[in-house]
Amino acid sequence: MRIPVYLEVAQWALLFGLGSLVVVLYRQLGRLLSHDPGPANPGPAVGTRAAPIRYARLPDGAAGQLAPGDGQPALIAFVDPTCPACEQLVGSLGALAATGELPGIRVLLLISDPPGYLSISAAFQDTSLEIGRPLAAAEVASYRATSTPLLVAVDGSGVVRAAGVASTLTAVQEHAAFIARESEAAV
Repeated sequence: MRIPVYLEVAQWALLFGLGSLVVVLYRQLGRLLSHDPGPANPGPAVGTRAAPIRYARLPDGAAGQLAPGDGQPALIAFVDPTCPACEQLVGSLGALAATGELPGIRVLLLISDPPGYLSISAAFQDTSLEIGRPLAAAEVASYRATSTPLLVAVDGSGVVRAAGVASTLTAVQEHAAFIARESEAAV
Protein backbone atom coordinates (compact mmCIF):
# COMPACT_ATOMS: atom_id res chain seq x y z
CA MET A 1 0.00 0.00 0.00
CA ARG A 2 1.35 3.38 -1.00
CA ILE A 3 0.65 6.62 0.99
CA PRO A 4 -0.39 9.50 -1.27
CA VAL A 5 2.09 12.37 -1.51
CA TYR A 6 -0.34 15.01 -0.18
CA LEU A 7 -0.82 13.00 3.06
CA GLU A 8 2.92 12.65 3.47
CA VAL A 9 3.42 16.42 3.02
CA ALA A 10 0.52 17.19 5.38
CA GLN A 11 1.96 14.85 8.00
CA TRP A 12 5.35 16.60 7.92
CA ALA A 13 3.75 20.07 7.88
CA LEU A 14 1.65 19.14 10.92
CA LEU A 15 4.71 17.77 12.71
CA PHE A 16 6.67 20.95 11.93
CA GLY A 17 3.77 23.15 13.15
CA LEU A 18 3.47 21.18 16.38
CA GLY A 19 7.21 21.39 16.98
CA SER A 20 7.14 25.18 16.44
CA LEU A 21 4.29 25.50 18.92
CA VAL A 22 6.25 23.57 21.56
CA VAL A 23 9.30 25.82 21.05
CA VAL A 24 7.18 28.98 21.36
CA LEU A 25 5.48 27.71 24.54
CA TYR A 26 8.81 26.84 26.17
CA ARG A 27 10.23 30.27 25.30
CA GLN A 28 7.19 31.96 26.85
CA LEU A 29 7.46 29.80 29.96
CA GLY A 30 11.16 30.70 30.24
CA ARG A 31 10.36 34.42 29.99
CA LEU A 32 7.64 34.11 32.60
CA LEU A 33 9.84 32.27 35.08
CA SER A 34 12.89 34.50 34.58
CA HIS A 35 10.94 37.78 34.69
CA ASP A 36 12.08 40.11 37.49
CA PRO A 37 8.92 41.76 38.84
CA GLY A 38 10.96 44.60 40.37
CA PRO A 39 10.59 45.84 43.92
CA ALA A 40 7.97 43.98 45.92
CA ASN A 41 7.08 46.97 48.06
CA PRO A 42 4.91 49.64 46.50
CA GLY A 43 5.40 53.26 47.42
CA PRO A 44 8.34 55.62 47.39
CA ALA A 45 11.57 54.74 49.14
CA VAL A 46 11.81 55.89 52.74
CA GLY A 47 14.13 58.88 53.05
CA THR A 48 13.41 60.28 49.59
CA ARG A 49 11.73 63.60 48.93
CA ALA A 50 8.02 63.45 48.26
CA ALA A 51 6.84 65.01 45.01
CA PRO A 52 4.21 67.76 44.88
CA ILE A 53 0.80 66.74 43.59
CA ARG A 54 -1.89 68.88 41.97
CA TYR A 55 -5.39 67.45 42.19
CA ALA A 56 -9.05 68.25 41.76
CA ARG A 57 -10.96 68.14 45.06
CA LEU A 58 -13.95 65.89 45.04
CA PRO A 59 -16.86 66.24 44.73
CA ASP A 60 -16.70 69.98 43.80
CA GLY A 61 -13.68 69.84 41.45
CA ALA A 62 -11.86 72.80 43.05
CA ALA A 63 -8.11 72.89 42.49
CA GLY A 64 -5.92 71.60 45.28
CA GLN A 65 -2.22 71.04 45.80
CA LEU A 66 -0.06 69.04 48.14
CA ALA A 67 3.33 70.68 48.58
CA PRO A 68 5.53 68.41 50.71
CA GLY A 69 8.06 70.42 52.68
CA ASP A 70 5.70 73.26 53.57
CA GLY A 71 6.08 72.45 57.26
CA GLN A 72 2.93 70.35 57.60
CA PRO A 73 3.26 66.56 57.83
CA ALA A 74 0.90 64.55 55.67
CA LEU A 75 -0.59 61.10 55.32
CA ILE A 76 -1.28 60.47 51.64
CA ALA A 77 -3.52 57.51 50.90
CA PHE A 78 -3.84 56.12 47.39
CA VAL A 79 -7.22 54.41 47.48
CA ASP A 80 -9.97 52.99 45.28
CA PRO A 81 -13.68 53.21 46.20
CA THR A 82 -14.24 49.65 44.93
CA CYS A 83 -11.56 48.14 47.21
CA PRO A 84 -12.69 46.72 50.59
CA ALA A 85 -9.25 47.26 52.17
CA CYS A 86 -9.35 50.88 50.97
CA GLU A 87 -12.72 51.34 52.66
CA GLN A 88 -11.16 50.02 55.86
CA LEU A 89 -8.26 52.48 55.50
CA VAL A 90 -10.64 55.40 54.97
CA GLY A 91 -12.57 54.32 58.07
CA SER A 92 -9.36 54.03 60.11
CA LEU A 93 -8.11 57.46 59.00
CA GLY A 94 -11.50 59.00 59.68
CA ALA A 95 -11.70 57.46 63.16
CA LEU A 96 -8.22 58.70 64.09
CA ALA A 97 -8.91 62.18 62.74
CA ALA A 98 -12.23 62.34 64.59
CA THR A 99 -10.63 61.41 67.92
CA GLY A 100 -7.81 63.92 67.46
CA GLU A 101 -5.05 61.33 67.15
CA LEU A 102 -3.66 62.99 64.01
CA PRO A 103 -2.97 66.50 65.32
CA GLY A 104 -1.48 68.79 62.71
CA ILE A 105 -1.26 66.00 60.14
CA ARG A 106 -2.89 66.63 56.78
CA VAL A 107 -4.77 63.61 55.47
CA LEU A 108 -5.34 63.36 51.72
CA LEU A 109 -7.14 60.53 49.94
CA LEU A 110 -6.23 60.24 46.25
CA ILE A 111 -8.31 58.23 43.80
CA SER A 112 -7.73 57.67 40.11
CA ASP A 113 -11.28 56.56 39.39
CA PRO A 114 -13.98 58.84 38.01
CA PRO A 115 -15.67 60.96 40.73
CA GLY A 116 -18.93 59.02 40.31
CA TYR A 117 -17.25 55.98 41.83
CA LEU A 118 -17.39 57.64 45.26
CA SER A 119 -21.08 56.76 45.38
CA ILE A 120 -20.17 53.06 45.34
CA SER A 121 -18.73 53.14 48.83
CA ALA A 122 -20.45 54.30 52.01
CA ALA A 123 -17.02 54.83 53.65
CA PHE A 124 -16.06 57.36 50.97
CA GLN A 125 -19.46 59.08 51.08
CA ASP A 126 -19.45 59.46 54.86
CA THR A 127 -15.88 60.68 55.35
CA SER A 128 -14.96 64.27 56.16
CA LEU A 129 -11.41 63.70 54.92
CA GLU A 130 -10.12 65.53 51.85
CA ILE A 131 -10.49 63.49 48.67
CA GLY A 132 -8.77 64.39 45.41
CA ARG A 133 -8.16 63.10 41.93
CA PRO A 134 -4.63 63.74 40.60
CA LEU A 135 -4.48 65.96 37.53
CA ALA A 136 -1.27 64.52 36.08
CA ALA A 137 -0.14 60.91 36.23
CA ALA A 138 3.49 62.04 35.98
CA GLU A 139 3.20 63.85 39.32
CA VAL A 140 2.19 60.71 41.18
CA ALA A 141 4.52 58.33 39.32
CA SER A 142 7.29 58.81 41.90
CA TYR A 143 4.91 57.50 44.59
CA ARG A 144 4.85 54.09 42.85
CA ALA A 145 1.22 53.48 43.75
CA THR A 146 1.11 50.05 42.14
CA SER A 147 -1.49 48.67 44.54
CA THR A 148 -4.14 50.00 46.84
CA PRO A 149 -4.43 50.87 49.61
CA LEU A 150 -1.05 52.60 49.75
CA LEU A 151 -0.35 54.91 52.66
CA VAL A 152 2.61 57.31 52.53
CA ALA A 153 3.73 59.28 55.60
CA VAL A 154 5.56 62.52 54.76
CA ASP A 155 7.11 64.71 57.46
CA GLY A 156 6.98 68.51 57.54
CA SER A 157 10.24 68.84 55.61
CA GLY A 158 8.85 66.76 52.72
CA VAL A 159 10.75 63.54 53.38
CA VAL A 160 8.98 60.17 53.11
CA ARG A 161 9.16 58.49 56.54
CA ALA A 162 6.98 55.43 55.87
CA ALA A 163 5.23 53.91 52.89
CA GLY A 164 3.38 50.70 52.35
CA VAL A 165 0.13 48.85 52.07
CA ALA A 166 -1.96 49.70 55.11
CA SER A 167 -5.61 49.56 56.07
CA THR A 168 -5.96 48.77 59.76
CA LEU A 169 -6.09 51.26 62.60
CA THR A 170 -2.79 49.95 63.96
CA ALA A 171 -1.00 50.34 60.61
CA VAL A 172 -2.25 53.93 60.26
CA GLN A 173 -1.10 54.72 63.81
CA GLU A 174 2.36 53.30 62.97
CA HIS A 175 2.62 55.54 59.90
CA ALA A 176 1.56 58.57 61.94
CA ALA A 177 4.10 57.64 64.63
CA PHE A 178 6.94 57.83 62.06
CA ILE A 179 5.95 61.42 61.33
CA ALA A 180 5.65 62.29 65.03
CA ARG A 181 9.11 60.85 65.80
CA GLU A 182 10.75 62.83 63.02
CA SER A 183 8.95 66.02 64.09
CA GLU A 184 10.18 65.58 67.67
CA ALA A 185 13.74 64.86 66.49
CA ALA A 186 13.75 68.03 64.38
CA VAL A 187 12.81 70.20 67.40
